[in-house]
Amino acid sequence: MYKRSSGWFCAGAGLAGVGILSIVSEAPPATPNPSLRPATMPRVGTVDERYQSYNVEMLEVTGGKFWKPYGPELDAILKQPHPSAAPSSSGDTPPGMNPALYQYRPPIDLTNARLRKLAAALGPAYVRVSGTWANTTYFPETDEAPAKPPPGFMGILTRQQWKGVVDFSKAVDAEIVTSFAYSAGTRDAAGLWTTDQAKRFVDYTNSVGGRIAAAEFMNEPTLAAMGGAPTGYDAAAYGRDFKVFRAFAKQTVPTLLILGPGSVGETTGDWGVAHGNLKMLKTRDLLAASGPGIDRFSYHHYGAASIRCAAMGHQTTADAALSEQWLRRTDETLAFHHAVWPASSVGFLKARLCKTVGRPSCRRATRPGTRHPRR
Repeated sequence: MYKRSSGWFCAGAGLAGVGILSIVSEAPPATPNPSLRPATMPRVGTVDERYQSYNVEMLEVTGGKFWKPYGPELDAILKQPHPSAAPSSSGDTPPGMNPALYQYRPPIDLTNARLRKLAAALGPAYVRVSGTWANTTYFPETDEAPAKPPPGFMGILTRQQWKGVVDFSKAVDAEIVTSFAYSAGTRDAAGLWTTDQAKRFVDYTNSVGGRIAAAEFMNEPTLAAMGGAPTGYDAAAYGRDFKVFRAFAKQTVPTLLILGPGSVGETTGDWGVAHGNLKMLKTRDLLAASGPGIDRFSYHHYGAASIRCAAMGHQTTADAALSEQWLRRTDETLAFHHAVWPASSVGFLKARLCKTVGRPSCRRATRPGTRHPRR
């Protein structure tokens, strides 16, 4: 779903030059410079024209406390001893994160002519509107949104704001990809996920002429604790919820491609990016609990953490940008997920979400042609 810079891949021989110093009376005859002719190389694969795409963070659409911009103030905060992290998702900071790293950001203006012109140049594409805060965002029933999020939610996405996303997607030829809220506010008295919020969201999208092309049930379930899941949420709970979601999706939006599980933090290397001591669920366990039902396998690859996330470790440097240790990280994450979900079993989507529209990322891209920035 996220495309490389070319619509197809080429297989060709690699050429290396070796310099040899010899003492001879005459210079050897000149040889022509080696050349490569991509047009003559056989195609070994194709990708969808919308493959290389981008993400607009849900919190950018709604406004709220988001990553503090880079600059002297942030530098000063990072030099201080790391304070206590947010213990839970109550409030406006994800659990496990330092509240000082966030500040209020107003909603992004998706009607901005320059933004639309630049985004349209990337089309056709997908625009993913999701992220950590999407897990706990409330969607109201009418145009009159409440002043504060209802219990069990952390933010509000107004109907006008979501219509702005729909209008943007049409203007720039970017089909919508998203995920759904799964926090305590979406659950019944027994703690089971209900479809009320999801149905309201989908119905309104359809009513304003929009379409959700694909969606993950929730954002990054392997870090469900950070995303706002109820206390004790585990793979069994995810499997139970996913089955409800799938039945809802197939009945309500049969054209929707179900992506999943959208895992994060797992790799064959020893550098997997996680969030402190927060419990991580395993992709294998999520798939075993949820059973069949995914149309496209997805995962989120983070090659390293930015300076904002220095407390997590897994930093990198500009000097390492072309090192094999750095470049192979994309392949190590791919190898891990190929092992848990062979590409032959269903469409295999290497999904990391290119955060080029809006604001700077917390995590950085890992390899030319595959973009994986993080909030």
